Parts: sequence; structure tokens; C-alpha cells
Amino acid sequence: MLNHRLFSERLKEFMDEYELNETALSEKIKMSRVSVSGILNGAHDPSTKFLINVAELFHCSADYLLGLTDYPKQTEFESVKDFGICFRKFLKDYKTSQYYLKKELHISSSLTYKWLYKNTTPSVNMLIKLAKRFGCSVDYLLGREK
Repeated sequence: MLNHRLFSERLKEFMDEYELNETALSEKIKMSRVSVSGILNGAHDPSTKFLINVAELFHCSADYLLGLTDYPKQTEFESVKDFGICFRKFLKDYKTSQYYLKKELHISSSLTYKWLYKNTTPSVNMLIKLAKRFGCSVDYLLGREK
């Protein structure tokens, strides 16, 4: 599960470093200031789109923002690809199936179908769950790293 406090703390550190307030950040990532404020205050989870946008803006690892690693890894990442493409690669690389994921993670077949064919991206919490279960990074799942 997402550690809201740590996510907010790390996001605020980057905002300070880049001299951005909530309004400026919301403009840069094209989201409402109210949404940004709610995420910073832990009122609601960030969307996957929000996570991708801030990770790309600050040139940092999504895993660092999420508290899955202690190293920001500010480096060049690949552009985020269609999740269906990344998910197919993940299934192949980890020699697993949709059926296995359904049983192992207690998710529906329709959900994995949407990830594969409907250009739907998992929630941040599901990305964390997948990364932890398979020992990979969220950045890998999003196609940002190889």
C-alpha cells in the first residue's frame, strides 16, 4: 500500500528543489490545484497519471516517490509506453500468465484483460502490489526502465 506521508514528503522535497508551489505544480502537470492539494495532504491516492507526470517532471524514479527505494535515481528514463505493451512484456519476462495473476493477487480476469487490450493502467496501489510480488520496479512496469 501507498505510504501517503512518505509520498507527500518526497514530493514536497522536489517541489522545494524546483521552487514550485501547489499551483505551479498543478499547472506543469495539467491537473487541478485541488487534486494536487488533496494528494499532498493524503486525502486521496495519486492516480497513476499523476505519479507518471511528477516522476517525469522531476526526472526521478516512481519507486522513490512511492517509498519503495531510498534512492531518487535521477537519471534518464524511457518515456512511458502503453501499459498493454509493458504488461505483455512483464508476463513474458516473468514467465507468468493472466490466470496466475488472477489467482495470486486476487484480481479479476476482466481487470487483466483491460490492462492488456483497453489501454487501462493499474492503480498506484496495484502497481506497488505487482512490483513487490515480482521483485521488479514500478518504473519497469510502466516501461520507464528496461
